Formats: sequence, structure tokens, C-alpha cells
Amino acid sequence: MIRKSKNNENKPDFDVMFNEVQEEIQEKDAEQDIVDRVPQLKQLSTDIDKATTAVINAKLSLESSIRQTQREEGVLGAAVNTISGKVDTINKHIDHVMEDAPTKLKVTVNVSDDDWEKMQGHHTQWLGEEKQMLADQYKQQEVLWQKHSQRLTEIVRNNEGVWLSAKLFYVVGSLSLLSIITTVLEIAFYVYFHWIL
Repeated sequence: MIRKSKNNENKPDFDVMFNEVQEEIQEKDAEQDIVDRVPQLKQLSTDIDKATTAVINAKLSLESSIRQTQREEGVLGAAVNTISGKVDTINKHIDHVMEDAPTKLKVTVNVSDDDWEKMQGHHTQWLGEEKQMLADQYKQQEVLWQKHSQRLTEIVRNNEGVWLSAKLFYVVGSLSLLSIITTVLEIAFYVYFHWIL
């Protein structure tokens, strides 16, 4: 720029020229800064996509495990109900037979002491086998519950890292959003001051 002095001589305004040169240097630095940030923004976008995928996969896995647990609980409940029903039926039959035995069963039997002891032994053995069968079934149910509990514990333990990643995802997302907004503002200022003014 050239400023006219009072005696109408044209003299260059060095301050204005120096400011223009400084503005051009700042603009070039801003352009280079934007170019330098592009790979970081691309990497940040990739990391956000990976974190989002990990969160979605963990959620789907947890939902699948919950559905499978509910199915197993239903099967186990049905088995318990079936066994209880059978035991109740046997008890009713025994009670009915015991009620009718004095009037309907009139049989005279002579049993020797040895045979009586054998019958008691067989009866005791049969009761022991039934108790053992019920105990084995109880142990199987207990093992199933323990496996189920361990499985749920592993699922929850494995997802702890995912929840931390979710927090990290929100932090990274907020920072990336802030960085994108900053970059857009820098470009807008650059365009405004470089091309419009």
C-alpha cells in the first residue's frame, strides 16, 4: 500500500506491507496445520469405527447369552416339575394302596425270617438306589447351575473391558468432534480472510 503524504509524495507504508507478509505466513502455517491433521483425523475415525463395532458385538453377545440362559432355566424348571409330578403320583398311589390294603388285600403269607430279612434288604437297597438317583440328579443340576454361573461370570468379566472402551469411545468421540469443529472454523476463517476480505 502506498500512502500519500501531506506534500503529495507517494511513500510505501512498510508496516502495512509487513503485516500482509505476516498474514500470508500465518495462512500458510494454518494450511500446513490442516494438512498435517488429516492423517490423525482419519486414524481417529478408524478407531471410532472399531470401538463402535466392539460395543455392538459385545451387546449382541450378551443378549444371546441372556436368551440362552433363559432357555436353560426353562428346561431345568420343566425337568424339576416333571420329577416332582412323578414323585407326587407315586406317593398318591402308595397312600391309596395303604388305605385300601386292609379291606381289599386279604392274603395270608407265611414268610420265614431269612426271606423277611432278604425282602427288607431288597427294600432298603431299592430305597438307597432311589435316593442315590435323586442325589445324582441333584448333583447334575448343581453342576449345570455352576457351569451356567461361571459362564455368566466370564461373560461379564470379558465385557468389563468393553465398558471401559465405551467410556474411551465417548471421550475420543468428543475430542474428535471438537477437533473437527476447530478444523472447520479454521478453514472458514481462512476462506473468509483470504478470499472475502
